[in-house]
Amino acid sequence: MLPSALVSVYQQYKQDTDSVASWLASTAKDCGYPADLLTSVGPVKRKKHNKKASQNKHIVAIKDFVPLAEFIAASKKPAAAVPESFVQTINRVINVRSSFGSTLREHGAKPSAEASEKHSFFVGVLEKVREALRPRMPPPAGAERAEAEASFPMQPSFADAWINGFRALKVYEPSKEFLGAPDIQRPEPAEPTKTNMVYEAEAAARLDFEDAVFAFALMIDDLNKIRQEIRNIWAFYRDGSIELAAAAVATNTAVDLARNLADEIDPLLRPHGGFWKIAQKFYIIVTATKGFISFDGAEFDGKSWKFDFDPKTYDIADSTFFGTYHMLDGFMAILQPGKLPLFKPGHFGIYDPKSDWSRKTGPEKWQEDKILLMEACTDLMTIIRTLPQWPVEDELLRGMREMDETHKVPFYLVFAVQVYLDIHHLLRDHVGRGLHEMARQTSMMRNDLKSHLTFHANLKIRTWSAANDKILTDTEKMIGWLGEDPVHQVKEKEYRKNGLPLAADAQKYYLLAQSPVLAGLILYHYRTLTHEIGITVANAWGSITCSQHLYNALQQEGLMLASWPDMDIIISQLGEASFYVGGGDGAVPKNPAAYFTKFCLQMGVAAAAFGDPKKRRAGIDIESKAGPRGIKYGAPVSMMFMDRYVHSGTAVQWNSDHVRDILSHSEWQFTSSVEADGPTYVVEKVEDPQKLEEIRQGKSWNAETSRVPPERLVRSLAWALQGETLELAFPYLVFHRFCWKMMRELKSKCDPLLREKYTPAYMENETELPFVVGYILMANSGVGSEPRDDRLLKVAAQVLNPFADTVGKFGVILLGKMGFNIEFEEDE
Repeated sequence: MLPSALVSVYQQYKQDTDSVASWLASTAKDCGYPADLLTSVGPVKRKKHNKKASQNKHIVAIKDFVPLAEFIAASKKPAAAVPESFVQTINRVINVRSSFGSTLREHGAKPSAEASEKHSFFVGVLEKVREALRPRMPPPAGAERAEAEASFPMQPSFADAWINGFRALKVYEPSKEFLGAPDIQRPEPAEPTKTNMVYEAEAAARLDFEDAVFAFALMIDDLNKIRQEIRNIWAFYRDGSIELAAAAVATNTAVDLARNLADEIDPLLRPHGGFWKIAQKFYIIVTATKGFISFDGAEFDGKSWKFDFDPKTYDIADSTFFGTYHMLDGFMAILQPGKLPLFKPGHFGIYDPKSDWSRKTGPEKWQEDKILLMEACTDLMTIIRTLPQWPVEDELLRGMREMDETHKVPFYLVFAVQVYLDIHHLLRDHVGRGLHEMARQTSMMRNDLKSHLTFHANLKIRTWSAANDKILTDTEKMIGWLGEDPVHQVKEKEYRKNGLPLAADAQKYYLLAQSPVLAGLILYHYRTLTHEIGITVANAWGSITCSQHLYNALQQEGLMLASWPDMDIIISQLGEASFYVGGGDGAVPKNPAAYFTKFCLQMGVAAAAFGDPKKRRAGIDIESKAGPRGIKYGAPVSMMFMDRYVHSGTAVQWNSDHVRDILSHSEWQFTSSVEADGPTYVVEKVEDPQKLEEIRQGKSWNAETSRVPPERLVRSLAWALQGETLELAFPYLVFHRFCWKMMRELKSKCDPLLREKYTPAYMENETELPFVVGYILMANSGVGSEPRDDRLLKVAAQVLNPFADTVGKFGVILLGKMGFNIEFEEDE
């Protein structure tokens, strides 16, 4: 289910109905209505651990609505005033239920007599409640208010709204003002009670056929908004504004949210045949209204109608998701246990990605979708049935696996397939770009891992176990395995075994070329994994942290002749607090004594003990359990998905904390406007220092008062992920090796002076290289009675300046090869 911080259209519909019941019951009770007169409609089922909370919830029966309203209206002491928010809410409920029911009947959807009677009864109850409370309503009252209610905006034609993707359903469109508005205010009880009673409307108020149809329609409205947001994301990807992994994670999360939306209304639809019975009913209603098929308006009893799908109705089927379901249902019918679905090349036709999608007819669009889906299905089933070691599972793979196991088409699979097709409709012949980007970057990661293992073949440290090296080795081998295209290898064997031709030029990596979402998730998987490995290596060896402390000291002393671009990027992305104990403005040391003190704190050693190697080796050193204070992990939004896509966990269980993290950590602001030639979108990085500080401290979003629709979460997630991409993609393993090489050179150049000041015992093995930086900073600080000696620091400048000038931007170069264009702004 969706977390409370997200608001779906149907949730607002339910909330309106519950708010009416809640205000009536709580206000009547405050006016003296006896609690024992409220009709019992059965206990509220709750989980065992929530037993206490269930004692404070009461279900308000529909037949109690009018007596409660009449009691409130008649009450003198206290005399209850009806707030305007209640008036607006009950008007919305009455209007929506009345107009929606009439449009269904207008287009042939005739519910049973029992359902119709229940529907009319509840609308009549609400109208009686409104009339009973009219004298207590705020002005305008009487005839003027009744006239205003009569002209309350009516629901548009349902069939037209459906065909237009429900963009015309304005009554429940959650505006910015609505999302930020407070709930209905209740009068304060005269004597505060110890319990906080919660009231909800009886379930019968929303269990009839029309409610199920309406809930489904509103869900489709939500889903089409999410679809549009996904299209926007991939349009930004096409234009180079959002990178592949960010677009893929945001897209798959959107499908996950769609699944939650469907789960939310499933109990309402199940008594009427479930999702696809109602979707079929809608499809028939609209196609009949538009004259495509004949429909006699028979009573809906939850059974199927026999009809031939007409590709001319493509736009209608697309807006209802019924066309995609129809294709999946057909594919499921041909699946055989233990066999892969193999098709001869061109069996469904030839796909031309250079053709103009917008100019195609309904039948042409239908044919293209069938080609795209069916040819991908072979690869999907190959992974599901033969490649259990496949590294990442998106919602499309997950849904296919569920369909294969249950022989039922889950709703979220249909949505995932529709998104897959939508991306093709948008990207056309650019869709394969995702494969090339993923392959190029994962190949670079593989080479990096190989280089690291070679570099450390004979350089070991006690805090780095053989198990850690195995993770690196396994990761390198897995990337290599993917590069061999195991899906194509399995398909080749199966085609030969079944005597079917497989063209010599059959496209390798077909699924990854056709699904930028799956390619992007694989990129995210290995990018995040190598990021985790890189930070862990840097923390184990202290290479990057010690180099940063030396770099800062040389900068502060005016000894750096040029910048160190790679280190500057790391500081900008990870923040100074990752390298210096005690965050805030004073974290970075700015004088010789502070350089050494901060270094010791970061390395976990006492300054007094540092100068004595024997004491340091006795237990308080870089290899001790305490160890150095490591670089702090950042990228909070990206890391939310690590278990799901890196460690083969389950889908993120959305809650308000996750929503808060996404919305509060996005450093990008998004605005849109409607122009004559269509919508215009502007995305800008937040530059205001105060706003940035609020974002980074998580203060930019108020979880108590803010509610957001799912599509806004998808948008915010995409830009939050984009903002963290550079931090995740930076080649930390490469940078670790360069820092270590720099410290080797540093030790070599400083060795004569180090021996002079600290005896040849200052260092026994290479793993102690980071302490060379400590000795340099200690000498420069003049600890205790020792005079300050800056000779070592000046030698360090002779090492680091040419290093920064020659190889100090190797990371920037690698990022450029990954597609990141890095620009540096000069300080004024």
